[in-house]
Amino acid sequence: MPHPRRRLIFGAVLTLTIVAVTALLRFGLDMNRALSDVDAMIVPAVSLPPTSTPLTQKATAAPSSPLSTVLPEPIVLPTPEPAPDEPINILLLGSDTRLDEDATRTDAMIVVHINRKAGRISLLSIPRDLWVDIPGFGQARINAAYPIGERRLGKGYGGALAKETVGNLVGFPIHHFILVDFDGFQKVIDTIGGVEIDVPSPIDDPNFPTADYRTVSVHFDAGLQRLDGQQALVYARTRHGDSDFGRNQRQQQVLMAIFEQVRAQGILTQLGNIDEYTGALRDYVRTDLSRNDMLKLGRLAATFNAENVQRYAITPDIVIGLETPATFAADPQALKQVVAEMTGAAGASDPPR
Repeated sequence: MPHPRRRLIFGAVLTLTIVAVTALLRFGLDMNRALSDVDAMIVPAVSLPPTSTPLTQKATAAPSSPLSTVLPEPIVLPTPEPAPDEPINILLLGSDTRLDEDATRTDAMIVVHINRKAGRISLLSIPRDLWVDIPGFGQARINAAYPIGERRLGKGYGGALAKETVGNLVGFPIHHFILVDFDGFQKVIDTIGGVEIDVPSPIDDPNFPTADYRTVSVHFDAGLQRLDGQQALVYARTRHGDSDFGRNQRQQQVLMAIFEQVRAQGILTQLGNIDEYTGALRDYVRTDLSRNDMLKLGRLAATFNAENVQRYAITPDIVIGLETPATFAADPQALKQVVAEMTGAAGASDPPR
């Protein structure tokens, strides 16, 4: 082979090799950043001590004896995992407090029931003011479970107490939790380019609360529209135009819109820009899902579409009003029926509420 031609082929191979190595190095750096981001979101999975005596003692301890000193560090125990074909239950929590600040009540609570065998996902919205029993601490609004765990049992126990509280309410175990602060909610929506929302009817809220403790007037026209992160957050949180129950429906609607946008962009299957998304979330998400859990759920989610998702809620027709200072509770039989439909125990063909 003539030297010029040989040099040309050699040069082409060398160029391709450099391009390939550069791409691989970039991919490796992206993945390393992504894994670092993911690790920053993960908190140890902890289990609560038995509620028979220890929690009651902590709940009634004298103010001069800080409860956090009783359990200075989380007791890291393996969370019971479902069998490979059994459903996975995850509690989504939304908070308007930054994760590095003192824990406050969770403003949004949604149970995600993933039935891998049946190939369906069910969402159950829980009103933040629902009156329930918080194990070891008596009765209170359900949105108090997370901060009670963090403040009175110690850092790391908020998710465990919230899972236990919600699991007792719905009658099945909650395996994992994901806590997102609302700044992160906005950021992830902006990162994926906004979401499309079909607003069923006009919304007017003259007293929407702002971060600086003021109020502003917000309005949404009816119809299909694209919302950025801030607009989507306001849409999901406003309640003066209807109620907390209406807000629960909007929160599910926004979650579905995020899911559809993520699927449309192929984010669940592409790895090239994964660090862009994990970087947007690392400071705003805390979860007891492991890396392996996240990968499994990502692969599973890629196989689902909107038709696989069933939406449920604890609605006004299944709650019972209580005397002040209590709020309202779920009617046990009515909630049992909703849960049976949600989990498929009442028949997979039953329509969602």
